Amino acid sequence: MKLDFPRLKELGIPVHVHYDIQYVRSADIYAKLTEEGRKRFDKFFGCQTCPVIDGRPALYPWDVEAVLERMKTGKLTGTQLFWD
Repeated sequence: MKLDFPRLKELGIPVHVHYDIQYVRSADIYAKLTEEGRKRFDKFFGCQTCPVIDGRPALYPWDVEAVLERMKTGKLTGTQLFWD
């Protein structure tokens, strides 16, 4: 079951599925953000648990969605509500 991620959709960042694990590639995120946006994303993303897909680190889409929401509106939602 794929969940809906409006901020990811807005930027055109695909959500991939490997078996039942949904993930986002960091390269896809960085390709859509400016240099300043990448710095803000990294700062807000902080330390999160991340899956490894085919030997490469990936990001859970709900973590990315929460960071993008924070970047766009300033609202803390989802995993951004919890201290790392």
